Order: sequence, then structure tokens, then C-alpha cells
Amino acid sequence: MKIKVNEQDLPVNPTYLNQLTAQGAQVLYPLKWVNGAVVKMDQTTLKSILNLSFVKGYYKNMALDSLPNQLKNTLNRTIITDAQPDYGTSMTQITQLGVDAMHKSGFRGENILISLLDDGFLDANKIQALAALYQEKRISATLTTDPTRKSVYESGSHGTAVLGTIAAQVPGKLFGTAYMAKFALAQTEESQHELLVEEANWLRGAEWADSLGTDILNSSLGYTKFDNPIYDHAYQDMNGKTALSTLAAVWASRRGIICTISAGNEGAGNWKFISSPADADSILSVGAVDRSGLRASFSSTGPSFDKRIKPDVSAMGLGTVVSLSNGNISNVNGTSFSAPLMAGLAAGLVQAHPTKNAWEIMQGMRKSGTLTLNPDNLLGYGIPHFERASKIINPILGNEPQRVENIKIFPNPTSTGQAIQIEHHASGLVNLEIISPQGAVIQTLTNIPPKAEIFLPPFVSGKYYFRFTSDNGVQAIPVLLNL
Repeated sequence: MKIKVNEQDLPVNPTYLNQLTAQGAQVLYPLKWVNGAVVKMDQTTLKSILNLSFVKGYYKNMALDSLPNQLKNTLNRTIITDAQPDYGTSMTQITQLGVDAMHKSGFRGENILISLLDDGFLDANKIQALAALYQEKRISATLTTDPTRKSVYESGSHGTAVLGTIAAQVPGKLFGTAYMAKFALAQTEESQHELLVEEANWLRGAEWADSLGTDILNSSLGYTKFDNPIYDHAYQDMNGKTALSTLAAVWASRRGIICTISAGNEGAGNWKFISSPADADSILSVGAVDRSGLRASFSSTGPSFDKRIKPDVSAMGLGTVVSLSNGNISNVNGTSFSAPLMAGLAAGLVQAHPTKNAWEIMQGMRKSGTLTLNPDNLLGYGIPHFERASKIINPILGNEPQRVENIKIFPNPTSTGQAIQIEHHASGLVNLEIISPQGAVIQTLTNIPPKAEIFLPPFVSGKYYFRFTSDNGVQAIPVLLNL
């Protein structure tokens, strides 16, 4: 799918930001998708700023609250490897989605970038369950939107549990759904408060994820009510085009990012319905089921206010096995954990079908659901499955795809004119096709030796796929090209 550059891709005019600063405002960060910024100021400064010709409006009282600053030292870690994972107590949440078959086919998320927007990732860089993630240097970037925090690892344990459902490796207890993926971690949430600024933070996190070349964006966050009730959302706002976080999710999707968003945990409460940004029309909002596939009573329901099926799909969110910030493996409840399970499945499907765009992957996931013939507003299209989705996404493949083992490409990201190193240990002939962001084969190289060096022609910036083929299978690796 060709993603065109539009006005939202342009940075905020620095002259505007400088004028805000000149008026006495503190610019916390710009937001290019809305041609705006989050700023901190007093009422006198606000009056001056509103008189500037380029200022069209504002959200008020989006103040950040200070949180404790507790940086800690990292510990020594040991890489855990297991060619045939012993899923242990996490077996059910894995097999429900067919992720065991996905892993068996060799798709564990390698080279797929998953960005997480959450409240923080307390001690994620210290616990044994995530040790391999850090020793293998698969954290691509981190972001804190709270200016009082120096690290995403200071506080916010919710994000740590979310990360573990995708990335953990604990033989006999827990393996994540895409445990070999790369990750970008963004703190966008304020754990102790529910503030309107969090939706602006969510937008900033989505912009940041897009700039990194993210494949999957997971957010186990939702917004309906705030500390100040004048900003509360109504059900009428769940129409896919009102809440700021919802608009941000739509914009991210239009840039080719698959967004897996928690539907919410209000199914048994007064609110009952999905929250923003799960009401967006081009993402996967994820409901929760138990180990037998029955809906968890807390899982928020649809439809969206404009009568679209919501949630889109569902995964295990009752008794989900996760890794906690204290190092323990535990069972927890919430669509907060069914969504990242789904993100891992999406990562494997992107890896297995690199020429398919985000919309084709999401449609394949929906249509592979257990309720695809009769979707409802409790579980959406039901529980998807890797093998069924693969046959829908790419029916030509027939049987489950197999991959060429042991291929490495570095550096990645790269740039035109920079030497790219390729290493593999495959037997027999290995050929390479370079596929453009639009899915066209633009260069073919044959008989790639075990160690090779290549230079790219002057391609435009974007995400390309290097598809290797041998007698034993196929493997495609995304390569981000920056000018």
C-alpha cells in the first residue's frame, strides 16, 4: 500500500514554537499531526498567546502532575533460548491464537518493531523474564512524555506486565506471543491520575512510533472519564472521530501501522461500552475471553456510537499469564493483556506475509475469527488464529509458510550508499528480492554467499523488505531506509 506524504508529516513551524516561548510559555513538545503543541503557562501568558494570529484554539488545564524520580541500577542478565518453547502455564493463551503454530513455522517476531504506549515499564530492564530482550539489544528506543521522569523504567508497572505478554521467555511458565520482536517503549500515561493531557501524550507517542518505522502499535489504555469531569467523554463521543486519542489511532493506521487497542474493562459497569481510542474505525480493538473462549464479563462491549462492530477481535484476558515488575509470573485480568497477545499474533503475520499491507493483515485476522460468520458486539469477529489468517491473507501459499533460517542484515536501519552486511547459514542456493514499500520487486540478487556486502541504489526513504528464498523456504526481513 502506497503511503503518501501529506501535511501531517511536516513538522510544526519552528517560528510558531519560538513565538510561544517568547510569550513566556514552556513548550513541552510539538504535535505535528494536529499542527500544535503541548505547552505549560500561567493565565496571563495564555491570554497573550490566544492573541497570536496562528493560534486557533486550545485544550485547557492539561497539567502534568509530578511523580517520584527513582532511577535504579541494572542487574546482570542471562539470555534464555529455547528452540521449541516450553510454554508451561501460558500454553492456553498461546494455542487459542494458533501462536504455537506460528512459532513452529519460525515466526517469532524477528525484526518486527512493536511500540507500546503505557504508564511506564518499572524494572522491565531488570527482571529475568525479559533478560533476553535487553541482552540482545532489542529495545530500539524509549520515550517519556512526563518531563519529571528521566526513564521509562522508574515507575508504572502496568507496562511491564503488558510487555511480558509479548516478549517474556520463562521456560515452563511463560513465552510471549512475539518473544523475538524488537520493541519501542513509551510512557504516555499518568498512573495516579486521569488527565486530558494523556490523550495528547498518546498522540505524541503515536507520532514517535511512526517516526521509528513501527509495524505494530499496542496500547492497553482507554479514556472515558477524567479527574476533572468537565472533560469526560460521553458514549456519543465513541464515534471514531471525536476523541483526540481516537484520531491519533486513525492517523497511525493510515500510515501503515497495525494498532491493537484494549477494548476496555467496563462491560459489567455503568459505562459498559468501549473507550477511546478503541472506537477508531481502522484498528483492532481487542476484547477479553477466558481459557475456554467465553467472554470475560468485564470486557467492554460495542457497538461504537455509529453502529460499527466493536470490539473487532478477542483474546485471553481472564487469567492471562504475565511477568510482573517484581519478577514474579502471575495470572491477571483485563483487556490490557488480551491486546498485547493480539499484537504478537499480528507481528508474526506481518513477518510471514511481508508484501501484504496493514489493512490486509487486519482483515485476515478478523476473518479468521471464531465468529466471522456472525460477528457481534461482545467478542467482535471472535478469536483469530495464525493458520486460518495466513490462508486468508495469502491463499496462494496453501500450507503454512516456512522460512529460511539464520539470516542477519545489518545495519538496520540503513541509508543509501551505506554498505549492508548479509549473513546466513542456509544450505544450497539463496536468492534475494528487494521489495519496495508498495510491494513491488525492485531488485533481484542471486546466489547470495554466506557472507555478503551490498549497496542499495538511490531508493526513497521507507520500509523495504529483503525476501530470501532457498530450497528450504522463504524469509522476509524489513529494512528501514533513511536518506
